[in-house]
Amino acid sequence: MNGLFQDLSYALRQLRKKPGFTVVAVITLALGIGATTTIYSIVDSLLFRPLPYPNSPRIVRVWNTFAPRGMMEIPASEPEFLEYRQSDAFAHFAGFSTGAVTLTGSGDPLRVAAAWGTSDLFQVMGTEPLLGRVFTQDEFQTGHGQVAVLSFGIWQNRFGSNREIIGKTVLLNGQSCTVVGVMPRNFSFPTNDVDIWQPLPIAPSSANVGNHYLNLVGDLKPHVNRQQATAEMRSLLARIEAKYPNYYTGTVGLGVSLVPLREQMIGNSRRIVLVLVAGVGFMLLIACTNVASLLLARGEDRWRELATRAALGATRMRILNQVLIENLLLFVMGGTIGLGLAFAALKFISAGDYLDVAQVGGVRLDLRVLAFTATASLVTGLFFGLFPALKASRANVSDALKSGGREMLGGRHQTRGRGLLVMVEIAFSLVLLAGAGLMMRSLAKLLDVNLGFKPQNVITMRLSVPESSYSIARTASFYRQLQERVQALPGVQAVGIANQLPMSHSAANASFDVEGRPSNSDINVADTQIISPDYFRAMGIPLMEGRFFSDEEANRAPASVIVNDALAVKIWPGTDPVGKRIRLGPGYPWFPVVGVVADIKNRGPNVATKPEMYLLHTGQPFQIWVDLRSMTLVVRTFIEPEQMVNAVRSQLKSMDPDLALFKVSTLEQVVSSSVSQTRFPTIALSIFAGIALFLSAIGVYGVLAYTVAQSRHDIGVRLALGAGRGQILRLFLGQGVRWAAIGGSAGIAAALILVRFMRSMLFEISANDPEIFFAVAAVLSVVVLMAGMIPALRATKVDPMVALRYE
Repeated sequence: MNGLFQDLSYALRQLRKKPGFTVVAVITLALGIGATTTIYSIVDSLLFRPLPYPNSPRIVRVWNTFAPRGMMEIPASEPEFLEYRQSDAFAHFAGFSTGAVTLTGSGDPLRVAAAWGTSDLFQVMGTEPLLGRVFTQDEFQTGHGQVAVLSFGIWQNRFGSNREIIGKTVLLNGQSCTVVGVMPRNFSFPTNDVDIWQPLPIAPSSANVGNHYLNLVGDLKPHVNRQQATAEMRSLLARIEAKYPNYYTGTVGLGVSLVPLREQMIGNSRRIVLVLVAGVGFMLLIACTNVASLLLARGEDRWRELATRAALGATRMRILNQVLIENLLLFVMGGTIGLGLAFAALKFISAGDYLDVAQVGGVRLDLRVLAFTATASLVTGLFFGLFPALKASRANVSDALKSGGREMLGGRHQTRGRGLLVMVEIAFSLVLLAGAGLMMRSLAKLLDVNLGFKPQNVITMRLSVPESSYSIARTASFYRQLQERVQALPGVQAVGIANQLPMSHSAANASFDVEGRPSNSDINVADTQIISPDYFRAMGIPLMEGRFFSDEEANRAPASVIVNDALAVKIWPGTDPVGKRIRLGPGYPWFPVVGVVADIKNRGPNVATKPEMYLLHTGQPFQIWVDLRSMTLVVRTFIEPEQMVNAVRSQLKSMDPDLALFKVSTLEQVVSSSVSQTRFPTIALSIFAGIALFLSAIGVYGVLAYTVAQSRHDIGVRLALGAGRGQILRLFLGQGVRWAAIGGSAGIAAALILVRFMRSMLFEISANDPEIFFAVAAVLSVVVLMAGMIPALRATKVDPMVALRYE
């Protein structure tokens, strides 16, 4: 142990003697290990860390599927749930739906996310409440008084962590509700924003087969695997189809899918994380290769010292241990600082804004991440520090004294080894630059997409009125009055409402018949929006043919429809669609098409526009499943849109003080969030590529500078024999050019192979885009030349007389 402390003390003294070398090496390692730790903390939270639910390894989400339409996540109806619940594959099985309720009675009205679950919902998750209890069987009976379980967040923020809340009454949508429990902090199912859970009673005799609103979840029995459970669920589905033959006629291809809970939660984040893992892995390799090159140079610089120690009796193993401890100490110091950088990065960049990490417990630096950082520091230190240590331990006193610390051109063998490391850095850097370039071009194309509407100067806010006090007719009257009041506010240009906002990841759709043609519900399907007359003006959606809805039409039952250009081209190609008629199914009235509007990117800028139809929000119910009481208010302004929120809130309060606005955001923020899963990897890869480029430049500069310093005698000889300064410049700069050419060629070959795995993340750009590869090769070449020019110019300024006397 004393020997170890002596080695550590000696290592610290050696590192203090070369502060420049120590600082450069530690910062290089800190950047590499810090970035790796940051990404690993995200990867760990998404893919490895146990979910905060005891039964999570066995929990699956259950979906109906309909492959002919590409519909792979269809909620279930009540009869389907009742049938599936009889499965022997599950220990517990539950259905739930999500929505929102308005909490009143203490403070301002608050709109909160809510979930309604069947009797086994909490048993599926296996989580016990923090306070009180979950629901009892009798609370699922129709007519029982309303009860609720609160989330930890709302209990803490709204009720001040009052432990006496159990048994107290709160008002939800104007109705009294008894609080029976509070869930733990880390319970956030089915979504991370749910604050209230309530019972969802379903009649055992329910025949409501057409209303698919139930999300299904269950925990498999220990001896049952997912394939066995899927087979049983498909047999139960066949039994349901036999019970309701009229409803399921023509549904060939209907199936059931079981998705593990973690896979369901992280969604598309997996592919993004894997790309980031590859990117940060390359960056870490570049950092370690750079430091290995510095260690080789430092080891050669210490040959005389180490050879002298060997001559005085130090064994090769003793020298090896000493040098390896010095190298490991550098990596540990770099890892320690890198951990601090990772902590700062996670504070600065909120991964939850780009990836689905909230439901899996969020991203944090815990003991698992600390262990990873320690392991990464030690493993990289051993791997990249061992070879320089072995090389340094071979120091021979006779060779060291004969060479005088120099060889021709710095030692061709040593230069070749360090040059190989530099070429590896350049190759890795080019791979990162190519990936970042492709993502940047893809993001630029996404941001340049014509959305079909004008998001500037628009504020949006969600509003919902309770069914208990608002009939459909009163709801329509309320929204008309609200729009009139908001329209009269100073600075307002136009006001409209819609059942769903574009890019809100939630869209209603309906099948329809075309007059004069056979019914074909498999082909004639369109997204459906319920809007007010001024919605198009508020959104900035242009009219292409016909007219918009009029205010008079909003006062009577729906009698007309407006379609988008995609639907018009699909159904009536080459003809004028205005005046043509469609209906929502047999037995329903025909609606004439009164206008055609431009296509909008309703599902995101990277998703192809689908056929869409617009119907007026009136006091009459529709033949489609749309909640007419929950609408989004869209306000186009002449002023900064955020300034309108308080004014709109005041108007709402004067109409009904128990209603609350929620999901308040500008339309530009909505658009921005729709490309967040492209923006995050683009930013991350760009940062990694920038750091890699900087480290490569440092590597080229460092190796050439060391070569020049070790070659002063040889340079003096050449100059004394008549070599020109230009020849010396070309000699050393040529080394940098050769490294760039060989490393760049290898990097391009590797990039052409590796970027294929990014194809699904790119938008309107080829993974082998020649412009990108030419641009990154040019950037890398310029950086290498600039880095190599400094030591090459220094070589031309060597004084031959001084160099020939130099030892």
